[in-house]
Amino acid sequence: MTDQDSVAAVQALLFDYIEKFNSGDFTAAAASYHFPFSWIIGTGIATAFTAEDFITRMHAMRDGLLAQGFERSELVACTVRMLGADAALAGVEVVRHFGDGRETETTGGTYTVHHDGAQWRLANIIGHPIEAIVGRGGAD
Repeated sequence: MTDQDSVAAVQALLFDYIEKFNSGDFTAAAASYHFPFSWIIGTGIATAFTAEDFITRMHAMRDGLLAQGFERSELVACTVRMLGADAALAGVEVVRHFGDGRETETTGGTYTVHHDGAQWRLANIIGHPIEAIVGRGGAD
C-alpha cells in the first residue's frame, strides 16, 4: 500500500466514523477502533478497554450532546501525516450542528491511527485547539 493509498484509507475511516456517530451506530463504529482506546481532553483522560465499554461511553457522549440540542457532526477537514507504513496522525476539524438555532461549534483533535495488518484502526485521540491540527503548523 502506498502512502497515498494509506492517507486515503485513513481519511475514509474518519469520514465513515462521523457518519456512524451521527446515526448512533457505535456497535459498527467499534470495529474501527483499537482497544484500549483513550480520549485525552484537557487535563482529563478516559479509556475504553473493550468494545462494550466504548459503545457505552459513546452512547453517553452522544446522548449528552442530543440533550444540548445536537443535530449532527460534520467532518470538514482531515489531514493525515504518515509516520511509517503502519502508523499515522490524523488531524480533524469537526463542526457540530445544533437544531435549536444555536451557532455551530467547531472542535479539533488529532487521532493516532494504526494499521494492524488487516485494516486501519483508531488508537487514541487528543482534543486540542484547531490551530494545533497536523498540517496547520502546530504539529508539523
